[in-house]
Amino acid sequence: MAQVLLEMTMTVDGFITAPGMSPEHPLGVGGERVHDWILGAVQPATDGSGIIPEHGGSPAGSPEHVDRLIAARIINRTGAFVMGLRTFEAGEAMWGDRTVFARRPCFVVTDAPREPIVRGRSRFDFVTDGVAEAVRRATLVARAAPVTVIGNAAIAREALLAGLVDELRLHLVPVLLGSGDRLFPEVRNGPVELELLSVERGAKATHLRYRVIRPDLRGPGIRATAQS
Repeated sequence: MAQVLLEMTMTVDGFITAPGMSPEHPLGVGGERVHDWILGAVQPATDGSGIIPEHGGSPAGSPEHVDRLIAARIINRTGAFVMGLRTFEAGEAMWGDRTVFARRPCFVVTDAPREPIVRGRSRFDFVTDGVAEAVRRATLVARAAPVTVIGNAAIAREALLAGLVDELRLHLVPVLLGSGDRLFPEVRNGPVELELLSVERGAKATHLRYRVIRPDLRGPGIRATAQS
């Protein structure tokens, strides 16, 4: 079965987007600062494959190279993506005809039925049966490659609570927003245990990898309050 990764960028005070989200400001007003490490690093190859070059530009081992390498691996080594509707809508206006997600299949969790569409040469299927069903379908097409869950806080929390996630990968940005969409707003009835696997220091983010210890995901755990 494919490994399931949860990739989330957040500020030191726990926010993944700035306040004031709108079609004009899909990451909130000033929210580009939160995701600057990956927005600046993800530059697809010119051959239209969508693959992100993992080398070149900055010296190997430099903080700038670390950011670029990790951003590239999120795209290049994923077999299929799972995201929320908000994430899809935020990206749709920006992608245009540019190749996105390295042409990998994407599954969008939503409440409204919708026919599959192609954007940026990736196919997006809309799943109305929840995150677990989206991950199941992604696993079927990803084969041996990982399934990567990205996007808003509610999707992240639901995936964790359902016991679907093998690794939580946090990209910690050195800024305090004070408000916005918080990744983990509340924990109830015991902790979710994580085992630290690695820490890498980039130029614009510190990259943390945790193994999710599944037995501790039984029960209510983290309370999801945001809309997907």
